[in-house]
Amino acid sequence: MKPISSSFRDQSGFVFRHKGEYYRAIREVYRKEYEKLIGSGLYTQLTRKRLLIEHKEVNDISTEQDVFRVIRPEQIPVISYAYEWRFSMLKDAAMCTLNNVLEALEFDMILKDANTYNIQFLNGAPLLIDTLSFETYYENQSWTAYRQFCEHFIAPLILMKYCNASLNKLLIAYPNGIPLEVCKSMLPLRARFNVHVYLHVFLQNNLSTNRESSLKQPSSLFTKQKLMTLLNGLKSFVSSLYERKEKTTWDQYYEATITSQDYLEEKNKMVLSFLELVPFQTILDLGANDGVFSLLYTNTAKQIVALDEDRNCIERLYVRCKQDRITNIIPLVANVAHPSPDIGWNNEERTALFKRIQADLTLSLALIHHLAIANNIPLEKILSWLHSLSPYLLIEFVEKEDPKVQQLLANRKDVFDTYSLAHFKTIIAPLYVILKEGQIPGSSRMLFLLKRKE
Repeated sequence: MKPISSSFRDQSGFVFRHKGEYYRAIREVYRKEYEKLIGSGLYTQLTRKRLLIEHKEVNDISTEQDVFRVIRPEQIPVISYAYEWRFSMLKDAAMCTLNNVLEALEFDMILKDANTYNIQFLNGAPLLIDTLSFETYYENQSWTAYRQFCEHFIAPLILMKYCNASLNKLLIAYPNGIPLEVCKSMLPLRARFNVHVYLHVFLQNNLSTNRESSLKQPSSLFTKQKLMTLLNGLKSFVSSLYERKEKTTWDQYYEATITSQDYLEEKNKMVLSFLELVPFQTILDLGANDGVFSLLYTNTAKQIVALDEDRNCIERLYVRCKQDRITNIIPLVANVAHPSPDIGWNNEERTALFKRIQADLTLSLALIHHLAIANNIPLEKILSWLHSLSPYLLIEFVEKEDPKVQQLLANRKDVFDTYSLAHFKTIIAPLYVILKEGQIPGSSRMLFLLKRKE
């Protein structure tokens, strides 16, 4: 029952792996709170509303002496972090957290933690996954996780709104939440005139600089009604937030592309026909844009992770999945040339992006020329990396004469003498078996279905 690398801070229990699945051990010290969570009806209400992850109690795993219960939660196919989410995802995760707190108060319980890591996306929606976050609420008690919520949710959301839509990536540098002092220093003057921003960032930061005086305030001043008012105010504020609109590099790529609609339709047909030849359940779609190829498997048994560095594309894909109730696609923002790294305690607490994704099949369509030419990554390194990701690979090779490649070369010297189809085939020969290849009609582009040589 060895805790996983991210589960060591909470003394109430820990998460561990057993036979390839995740379990949560609950220590004796948390017995009273757990029994109240279950016995009060709060757990039933939260799981019914899809706010809290469901679990089953298990009795066939031997436990440590101070562990009184082991539970098996619903399994999360892909763990993602807030610095890989889009604005709407972070906003929905914040609302999920607040709804959990408000529901808990109805049963005289409250969340003791309010960080982004406790929220994961399952079946297209955010879900609280830390069953041990609940504790008994006592009258006149303040919300101890309020500041944590502000640093994990409010700070990145308002920075994305007022400054730049990519500033949630500051959570890589500040994994315990963006300090309110840092957030305050980056906001424009006009942000101060928003009453919610002033209350939850400026005023909260000022109070923290004089903690001794704030601790002397009588607890009786903070009633349950005031706490409910604070939480409902936070909900109203979060629901009103909209991100700063900015044009991005690949925004509306398919609308503005120099390749024709016929090309896209033919490519869709080829992709489907190629993939009929191999067995797979999980797909990693690299450079997914707004999900054209991920959406080919909408609401099937296939689990799909759609990655793209363009935040507008991923925002559109998430909103579409939400509106159309598409439950098997998780869209994430990621630059595959600079993916999320290992961070946290001993660089093990939050693992790198591609350590968290296990796929049967990788889609690399219209991608490798961007890596090779725009990012100066040799084809050998690209194919070696792709080889490590999954047993099967569907990859598109775009020749140097292609208009898209010529665009990449327009303002730079062509030093890519080895970027050619012949060299590409030489590289893949020791790595893969070619199951099928073909030219996409209406273009010079080639499609390859590859099986990894073990």
